Amino acid sequence: MSEFKVLIADDHAIVREGLIAMLNLADDIRVVGEATNGLEVIEMTEKLRPDVVLMDIRMAKLDGIQATREIKTRFPEVNVIALTNYDDDEYVFDCLKYGASGYLLKDVSPEDLLQAIKSAAQGESLIDPAVLNKVLTQFRHLARDSSDHADKLSPREKEVLKALTAGLSNKEIARQLCITEQTVKAHFSSIYRKLNVTTRSQAIVGAVKNGLVDLNR
Repeated sequence: MSEFKVLIADDHAIVREGLIAMLNLADDIRVVGEATNGLEVIEMTEKLRPDVVLMDIRMAKLDGIQATREIKTRFPEVNVIALTNYDDDEYVFDCLKYGASGYLLKDVSPEDLLQAIKSAAQGESLIDPAVLNKVLTQFRHLARDSSDHADKLSPREKEVLKALTAGLSNKEIARQLCITEQTVKAHFSSIYRKLNVTTRSQAIVGAVKNGLVDLNR
């Protein structure tokens, strides 16, 4: 069984201890370290090379958004999940823009958090449904025509993007579109290249912001 290495970044000891106690109950997840601020999590990421970083947003010395940006720039293979109390549009957008694989609120269920960690470690993403709905609603009035991007995407790629904005996993997208998971991954590779992005979260932001999916259908 493969084991996923997790690094926790949060400035509250009680939060770190609670997360460690919960994650240690999973056979395939190992907590490799704790960081208390943004600078420390970057240093520990370089040293420990975790599969996933659970990142708080508001921390001393360097906030979680800038820490995410630095980690994804220097260590693109490391996946970052924002785990926070804040669902502000700006926080969500910046985290996803800088490459976070997921954005979850701290009231997330243990089951969903475990699934998010495993999904992120395997290149997928998970965004809290309430947060995703808020971001998509906010982007509805910001969406603009982007024919250059739209012309590059095939009808099937647009269907895959629409399913992604609904929060579906690769397996669920494959089932919904009656294609294989390998085909879904191939579509994502093509979408990333055409939109000039590197993560599913960035693809969501790009798709909605540029009006590439119809959110009302």
